[in-house]
Amino acid sequence: MLSRGTLELLQKMQDLSHAEYPEGGLLYTYTEAANQAHSKMSKTGHSSFPDAQLREFAQFLQVAHGHYGVMLEQVSDVFVKTSRELIQALCSDLKFDEIDVVFEDCGTDMATTLSMARRSDNRHFSLWLWWSID
Repeated sequence: MLSRGTLELLQKMQDLSHAEYPEGGLLYTYTEAANQAHSKMSKTGHSSFPDAQLREFAQFLQVAHGHYGVMLEQVSDVFVKTSRELIQALCSDLKFDEIDVVFEDCGTDMATTLSMARRSDNRHFSLWLWWSID
């Protein structure tokens, strides 16, 4: 279950994104699945979030907050920090052992799925974030 602090962080991200894209903005869906980590995470994830993926996640958030077209090498340290803060909050809340991320860029919308597994009780967690211009 996500803590109040994590939910507030996600809400803040949504509010800022919707201010930039009034007809679109950031949405998220959180899912927790009991006894399904073995099937939903068929490949082994990372024990921590790799730096390259952290920067890519930061790029996703920066674009979702109105910086449309920002390139990976232009990602702001502010969004790297925000990305790290969200990952740390998820880790604290869910106590996951593995994490994997998938990015999908469709131009005027983007999606990111964070898949997490806690192997001790075979629990799977997923946070799907999506934003669009409209």
